[in-house]
Amino acid sequence: MNDIAEVMKLGLLLERKLSERGLVDQNGDLTSPFLPTDIEEKLDGLIENPIELEGILRLANAARRGEALSAPVANATRLMIEEICNALFEPDEFQKITRIH
Repeated sequence: MNDIAEVMKLGLLLERKLSERGLVDQNGDLTSPFLPTDIEEKLDGLIENPIELEGILRLANAARRGEALSAPVANATRLMIEEICNALFEPDEFQKITRIH
């Protein structure tokens, strides 16, 4: 699977996970400028602040809308979303979900 397809798939998974906590609205935007402490701790070292997370979500949304992402941007976004999903999902849960999709 190419980077763009992975960004689209993983972006949806990330949005779903954040939406379960009420952190993302229907447009895929963060609902608060602050993240809950448990999520901040899980993402420590991956992102510095919620603005970075929102940027990643916006790139995933852009990919789903068919907007062009350069190969380096698509690759970097895929890697970041994978790392964020690995941090937020339970290991077994993330592996099962990514195998199914």
